[in-house]
Order: sequence, then structure tokens, then C-alpha cells
Amino acid sequence: LMGVEQNKVIFGGYGDTWQGTGIYDSGYLEEKTSAAGYRATHGPAKDIEEWHFVRTKEHAPYTKGTYLEDILTLIDKLRPDVLISVGFDSHPDHRALYLMTFEALALLYAKDSSYSPAFLAKFAYKGNLFGRNDFYSFPHLPSAQPLSDRKIPYDDWERRICYRVPEDCNSLFLTCNLLFKVFRCYKSQRIWRMADRVINSDTVYWQRNVTNKVLGAELASSSGEVRWLNDNKLFEPVNADERDCDFTQLCFRPEPADDEKTVKVRLKEPSALRLLLLYFNTPGGISTDVRLNLLFEGGSERAIRLDYKSEKDFSVLRIDLDGRTCRGFSLSFENVLGNLGLGEIEGLEEEPRPPFEEFLMEPQKIEQSRFLTGVLQFERLFLRAMKLTCRIKTPSDRKKERFDRTRSFASVSENSGRE
Repeated sequence: LMGVEQNKVIFGGYGDTWQGTGIYDSGYLEEKTSAAGYRATHGPAKDIEEWHFVRTKEHAPYTKGTYLEDILTLIDKLRPDVLISVGFDSHPDHRALYLMTFEALALLYAKDSSYSPAFLAKFAYKGNLFGRNDFYSFPHLPSAQPLSDRKIPYDDWERRICYRVPEDCNSLFLTCNLLFKVFRCYKSQRIWRMADRVINSDTVYWQRNVTNKVLGAELASSSGEVRWLNDNKLFEPVNADERDCDFTQLCFRPEPADDEKTVKVRLKEPSALRLLLLYFNTPGGISTDVRLNLLFEGGSERAIRLDYKSEKDFSVLRIDLDGRTCRGFSLSFENVLGNLGLGEIEGLEEEPRPPFEEFLMEPQKIEQSRFLTGVLQFERLFLRAMKLTCRIKTPSDRKKERFDRTRSFASVSENSGRE
């Protein structure tokens, strides 16, 4: 319906939720069973195979290691200029894909640093399926800030990237909208019922940096664990399956008695850094003096001192550099007030720019047409009637309910067996 050829659509073949621990929080060789009882990758239909089978002519047991390998080999084969991934929202499968994509990109970058795709992340639930019911106004409104108070680390609403949607995705009536017609194609979840929440005059993403020169660098610190400072993920949840997981645990956090509070970075190869980003993980906020000491080729040095203060739990300090080639640097934190922590250090050779800049949408306020907005209320009533009719249970609904009950029972039995 959207004009994409079938052979351009590739399926991963992995399960929808898991029995017991989710795939991301399991060991790389631990074999998993999906909630529906599958144990190996498979295609969605008789004549459509999944990526692992296309690549190896074999189905693979569900393991975290195979999951990572399949993502890595697919990206490496296609080498796309732009990657779009679901963000870290409330669904553990979405979280797993988001975090494992970062692992795959880090491995690819270590193998070939010349490959530098733009990476955009978009939430499926937060602000979309669970967003505001705001289609029925004219002109159509831009995406509204999510109502949920569950904050995603570092994703400030002000840092979002907005793209305007094509004209056939911004139609006056919802039932004539291309996206609504696409939603109607989904038989399993009846996603069209959420269309008036999802469809707006724009679509919102957050950009991630995947060309981090600190990847693969040698790290050392006066105290604290530094291995999370250059893994590309910005944060590492204690348990990705937990809906309200604690993002503050697994990050670099020096010992309270450490008077130096220093991190030393030796780059894998000398780089002409123009931007350094420090992702602070500081529950309750932070106030500190940051001392940056750059080590250049030839042995010369340059010291930069900054006063930094933030009341946010998660914040980003941007340090602009002059592009001189350096082989490493050290960071020291003095006069610290608060619980100092860092989720990531990024060193970039150029300012990241969003892809498809010609489609960027500037914030603007357009006066609403009371007449057309009133006309649209008739379609809103029609859609509501469609939703009410949809709630009448059919034989397929009852079959799905039995499947869900069986799946829940299997999951409980699995957990009980492990305990």
C-alpha cells in the first residue's frame, strides 16, 4: 500500500515477549522461548523466511548472541545512510532492539570507522499510541508532548527533531489518510483505533550519535566503573524488562571518598575532535567544576575549566573544541555538590546534522479554523461508532483471548519452575 516492494521488507523472526527473563537480560548463549512457545527464528508466512534463514539457510535458536549477530550482519550488508529504530519505550522488546542496535553499531564502527550512518529513534507508545487524541482540528496540530511523566533519559522535548509528513498523510479527513489505510491493513491488533492519536502534521524523532571517537578507547579512572562510558548506549538499565527500571545504577560513579574524581581517555587513534558531550547521570541534580585536559599530537596540552550546574537527573554538557588532533584527554570534577555520575562520553569530529533537512518542520502556530474543526467532529463521531462496533466480540476475538490466557499461564509456569 505504501509502495514498498515485498522483497525490500526483511523480517527478524524473533518472538513477541518471552517466557521468563527477556532476551536482552539473558546470557548471549542462553536459549530462549517466546511467549507463544517458539524456540527458533522463523518467517511470518509459508513463503517468507526470516533474515537468519535467508543468510544461512538455517533457522537459529533464540539467543541474545544470535539476535546481535542478525542485526549486525543486516546493517553491514545494507550499509544504509539512515537508520530509524524504535526508541527505549515501555515495551521490553522495543528496548531490546534499541540497545542491541547500539551494540551492533559499536562493533561495526570498530571494524570500519568510515561507516557513519545517521541514527534516528522514535517511540512507539510514548506520545503516539498512548498520546493525545488530537487529530480532529484544522490545520492539524504538531505532535504534542507526551502526557506521561515517565522520563526517558536525555530525551528532552526541546531536543526533538520534527519532520513534516507528506500531503497524503496530512489529509483533512482521517478515513482518507494514507496512514489510516495502512493501519486498517493490520488484522491482529486493530491498530486503526489509535490512528487519531498517532497521525499529526509532523513526526518526531531524536538523533543519536554513532560516530563516537571514544568507542574503543582505553579508559581509566581514579575510582568507579568506567566500562559503561563508551558503549554507545548512554545508559544501561538494571533490568530492561521492568516497566519503571532504574536508569541511575549502571553508570560511571566515583567513590564518595575519591578526592581526584578523574577519568582518563586514550583514543584508539588520534582524532580531530570538535565536540565533546558529557552525559550526566545525577539523581537530584549536580553542581561541579569540570576540568578538561586535552593531549595533542606532539606532546602539547590544553586545559579547559567549566562551571557546570543542572537541576535535572539527566543532562548533557556540550564542550566545543577547535578541531586540533588529539590523542587523548582527562576529565576531573572538583567542588562536587550532588551525586556525580556519567552515562557516556562522546567525542565527535563534526557537528551532527539531522538527515533529510529539507523536510524539517519549524515550530509554528497557525490559527485554527472553527468551521473545519466543527465539520471534522462528524467524522470523529463516525470513528467512535466504528470503535464501538469493533468491541463486539467475534469468534476470532474469543480465540485470541484463549491464546492470551494460555500464554500468561505458560509464562507464570515458567517463572514458578525457575523459582
